[in-house]
Amino acid sequence: MNLTPNFKPKNIVNTIQTLTTKGLEIVDKATQGKTWAEVVEPLDAFEFELGHCVNVNSHLNAVMFSEDFNAEYEKTLPLITNFYTEISSNKFLYQAYKKLLNTDLNEQQTYIINEAIKDFELSGVGLEGVIAERFKVIKERLSLLNNQFSKNSLLATNEWKKAVSKEDLAGYDGDKLAKVKTGEGYELSLQVPIYMDVMAYADNRDLREEVYKAYISRASEVGITDKKLDNKATMDEILALRQEMAGILGFENYAQYSIAAKMVESENQVINFLKDLVVQSKPQAEQELAELKAFAEIDLMPWDFGYYAEKLKEQKFGFKKSDLTPYFPESQVLKGLFATIENLYQVSITTVDEVSYHPDVQVLDISNKLGIVGRFYLDVYAREDKRGGAWMADYQPLMGNENPVAFVVCNLNSPTEGKPALFEFDEIVTLFHEFGHALHHILTQVKYPSAAGIAGVPWDGVELPSQYMEFFCYEKSVVKLLSKHWQTGESLPDNLYDKLIASKDFQSALAMLRQCEFSLWDIKTHSENKDTYAVLDEVKKTTALIKTVDENRFLNTFGHIFSGGYAAGYFSYKWAEVLAADAYYYVKSQGGIGSQASVDFMHCILEVGGSLDFMQQYLKFRGQKPSVKALLKANNIRVPLKTPL
Repeated sequence: MNLTPNFKPKNIVNTIQTLTTKGLEIVDKATQGKTWAEVVEPLDAFEFELGHCVNVNSHLNAVMFSEDFNAEYEKTLPLITNFYTEISSNKFLYQAYKKLLNTDLNEQQTYIINEAIKDFELSGVGLEGVIAERFKVIKERLSLLNNQFSKNSLLATNEWKKAVSKEDLAGYDGDKLAKVKTGEGYELSLQVPIYMDVMAYADNRDLREEVYKAYISRASEVGITDKKLDNKATMDEILALRQEMAGILGFENYAQYSIAAKMVESENQVINFLKDLVVQSKPQAEQELAELKAFAEIDLMPWDFGYYAEKLKEQKFGFKKSDLTPYFPESQVLKGLFATIENLYQVSITTVDEVSYHPDVQVLDISNKLGIVGRFYLDVYAREDKRGGAWMADYQPLMGNENPVAFVVCNLNSPTEGKPALFEFDEIVTLFHEFGHALHHILTQVKYPSAAGIAGVPWDGVELPSQYMEFFCYEKSVVKLLSKHWQTGESLPDNLYDKLIASKDFQSALAMLRQCEFSLWDIKTHSENKDTYAVLDEVKKTTALIKTVDENRFLNTFGHIFSGGYAAGYFSYKWAEVLAADAYYYVKSQGGIGSQASVDFMHCILEVGGSLDFMQQYLKFRGQKPSVKALLKANNIRVPLKTPL
């Protein structure tokens, strides 16, 4: 059993060339197979081998970015894309899979084969001649454009910096000042923890405006960051190629193509779901905004909302974020997170003494009563050579005696001189979210790699385990495990806990509108032949309550859509949040953490991955269909709902 990736790969282009050549030989042999063992198992074994290289390369390019490595990495992308295009368009392999349905398969194998046949068809296996060649060119080009978008976003984020004085940072406490302290003074950047502090705490309105405009206009023609990094042409080409690809396969638009592989039935179902959430949320959102405007007593601009929202929250609930953070040092937060996971799923998590690709990285093994079941590589701090955001990525799935391994990546506060990393509660929620994904990957019991963990899970279900985990970090018993004042050792006092919970849904309707806006824009920009910013302007007519500024180019760094896997699928966050809320309230009603219901969630959802129908597995766990009422309850949006999911 080998759980340690090679984080110092050499000659990655030659390695990928050699492996993909080998892979095509294996594919050719598999086309002659007549049984699962002859067709599927050799492909799974090769995918396991190739994944070791591809997944490490992708991970290092995201968390240890350098121009030299990226140049080599970009050369591997066409090789990988073309390899998978060759597989997915291989008519002989497609027929071999279809013939397997007439052999002796178990329930999981039958489901996997049927899903694989659908994937073949959505990948252009029926295309011929010039059209097939064009389809291949499109997929290769998209792989390069996705990487270019991500690279430009990272470089634009890293490029902007501003030297400031302590007087400029009026409103900052000692912890906030320490995060931006340099040898010669103070320096702001567009790294998320730094940017969020400016928006929430800087009294200097002009400074907030400057930093906001730099952040919101990254990788654009506005020119606050280098115009050479403008992503708009890349975005336009990505959208055009997606539309062309969908048309080649007989779909009216890319949204239809994307939804064909998801649980939802149509783009209209998605749009109606989102529009209904807008209708239910908007009255309360308008009240929340009116309250903020009355409190601020100024004409609010986008760089004012975070600042005055934080002040209003302090006034309403009697505490500020800085009152909480000393109680949540990194070591205790992780200890509490691991204890919560252990109590939920009867596992244990231990630290592994292993040197990894960066000193920040923690290596963790997860075990049950039978032994080690998997490993996490946890990389939590923000760095300049690291892509923004938070995510889980897999290194290897469960296969034979080899256990699954996952990378868990965040961009959270780091230690400062004399202090450990102190996490804001939103950052703790992010950790729980990403570990929900990782547990989905690690706790699988599926012995077929193509459907183990998150593999094969429909995209509108993949966020269920992550958002389900978020609910637990608000429970009082869990907060007690997470909290230990870094100086006094005291856990979070009851009065502060009560205030935290009372403030949990502060401006939740405004947040709901914002997420619905992103989701509606995403589905519409992939179904309408219009400039993507024109689509956003149209969506905003029904969703936006807050004015925007001319410099706003938010979409130019929207990696989920243009370099991630969420194209025409961003709605999955809200769709899966319905399932997550419904699941959590059910488990809570059955005894909560450690109950049979919490174990059933592991058995029916986490362990099964993509090997069986996802919604049927949810019904097996829950006993009934989910309702949007659970989502509104979770966000404390107080409107009766008429439309079921």
